[in-house]
Amino acid sequence: MNGPAPGDSQTGTERGVTGSRQPSPLLAWLHSRVRLAPRLLTQVPAPIRRAFRHDWAPVEALLVHARLLPSGLWPFLLSCTGGFVLISPDESRYLAGESEIRGRPVQNVAIVSVQDLAADNERPLHVLGHLVDHYLGCGGRPDGLWLSAGGGLRPRWQQAGARLADLYALGYGIDATASAGVQDYLAQSLAVYCRDRRRLNVADPQIEKWLHNSLFDGGFWD
Repeated sequence: MNGPAPGDSQTGTERGVTGSRQPSPLLAWLHSRVRLAPRLLTQVPAPIRRAFRHDWAPVEALLVHARLLPSGLWPFLLSCTGGFVLISPDESRYLAGESEIRGRPVQNVAIVSVQDLAADNERPLHVLGHLVDHYLGCGGRPDGLWLSAGGGLRPRWQQAGARLADLYALGYGIDATASAGVQDYLAQSLAVYCRDRRRLNVADPQIEKWLHNSLFDGGFWD
């Protein structure tokens, strides 16, 4: 993987999204953890390039998705080690464990495809959902239980995570992606909740209620 190195000052994300010296937790996370692959828009077909007005527009597109996630998430992720996002021409996926960006070692990278950002589909939120699952479950540790496996760094998180396997087993996953396994069940349900909550409620009201009473309940993050 390539891109601005972690810890670089005055990255394009900082210049392109906000000039604030005291950004919100979401923007602080964006500045700290989101990276663009170098020469990103030169590596994709012309229709993808035309979807973005300037080089940093993919970061702004990611921000639109990220703002749909619960606000309490961002201070928590900022307090953790690792958990980067690389906007890339490659396929969207989550890489748990050791990786690197621009030759520097990092832990846990969500690769978000610029094609998915251009298409404005649910894949960016799905991949972020895996990162959320990993970090809520065990703080991103390589050997820890993810939330969807019954993990949880806090008692309320662990109680919530313990229910996910049973909800998945009911077989009401919103689509084939959600039916692929409990990790994908959580990630896809979260993505659809953010984009079309009513659709999720019709297909799988139990996971819609679970999300409402957990991640999207302000008290969950206290």
